[in-house]
Amino acid sequence: MPRTQLIEALRSFPTVSALRSSKFFKDHSANLNQWLSVPERHQYAGAQPKLRSFLRVVSWNIEKGKEFEGLLAALQEHPVLCWSDVILLNEVDVGMSRSRNRHVARELAQGLGMNYVFAPAHLELTRGVGEDVLVPGENTDSLQGNAILSRYPLSKARLLELPTCFEPFEFEEKRWGRRIALSVDIESPIGTMTFIGTHLEVRNSPACRTRQMQSIIKWLEFTAATRPVLIAGDFNTNTFSRGSAWRTLRAMVTLLCSDPDRIRQRLVTPQAQHEGLFEALRRHGFTIDGYNDEQPTAVVPLKGIEDGQYIPGVVQRWATRRMARYDFRLELRLDWIVARGLRPLGAYEVVDQTTGVGSVTAQTVKGLAFQQRPLSDHDPIVADLLPRNLG
Repeated sequence: MPRTQLIEALRSFPTVSALRSSKFFKDHSANLNQWLSVPERHQYAGAQPKLRSFLRVVSWNIEKGKEFEGLLAALQEHPVLCWSDVILLNEVDVGMSRSRNRHVARELAQGLGMNYVFAPAHLELTRGVGEDVLVPGENTDSLQGNAILSRYPLSKARLLELPTCFEPFEFEEKRWGRRIALSVDIESPIGTMTFIGTHLEVRNSPACRTRQMQSIIKWLEFTAATRPVLIAGDFNTNTFSRGSAWRTLRAMVTLLCSDPDRIRQRLVTPQAQHEGLFEALRRHGFTIDGYNDEQPTAVVPLKGIEDGQYIPGVVQRWATRRMARYDFRLELRLDWIVARGLRPLGAYEVVDQTTGVGSVTAQTVKGLAFQQRPLSDHDPIVADLLPRNLG
């Protein structure tokens, strides 16, 4: 059965249980799972690192790649981003109408002269939500996932399925799939390192995200126990729990009854108390120190109560008016770089011998736009590093 027909059939099932109990699932589950189980890898023969004396890493949730031309231009021309030799990407489309049916990872890699691995997380059963459905055309491959681009050779591309604590099949943006982590080994003159890109769950709780991170850590103990490791991506560390009436009500009361300055501080320092995944990482030798600044990486407009189906309309309207105390927006630190066995660099701590480019302090790159449109709803984050034994 062609993919478009399979997707149409999938879309017709209202729940996962109805799907799994169907003859359709028995007949086609192998095909469905095959589409989501194998990373796609391509080595570009002309790939050459830009920096030889240290490694610049970028992590970026690119919001499906909808602003492809601007993303490519930023990665080619921005004075910090253009020197990146490893780029970890979240929310990467393949064959979605909202991103002009591009294979976003492949086309970015081609434009940048880089190797790439793409790992699918979801088979998309809609064209998206909001303005996505206004983009002309229909989906082709209907995939979204994570990608890693590198100017160094890539090996041992592996896809790790994370524990599920939200079912996207029964959501407005209907999907078949799960959250994943993508792991690759990158071979460079300064050593072989394992890089993992991941995108943790937003529509559940800090405890859910901790379980997902713990599964990555446990997996690493069998695959890269002694090798330098870097994990990066959108950890969705919003510090709140979602997905039920009680959780939504509790989050709303916290926002409306707390000191706004304390909430603002909480949202840019979730590692201080509210997101247990950071403690799980620390116990296994990982650190965020030196790889991140204290800037928000995403801004969420407070136009209404998300998950508002759990709250009566009159309460929603009252609560929305009260959001003026936050200027109708929340700024959050959702994106992170963490590592072990590596050393983050400061400003001009190391100068590349070939180019004269100096290392930079870890930073969030703000204000990127193309033709007056933001490139993504997240800002990219950057860190320069060396293996610890070279530091």
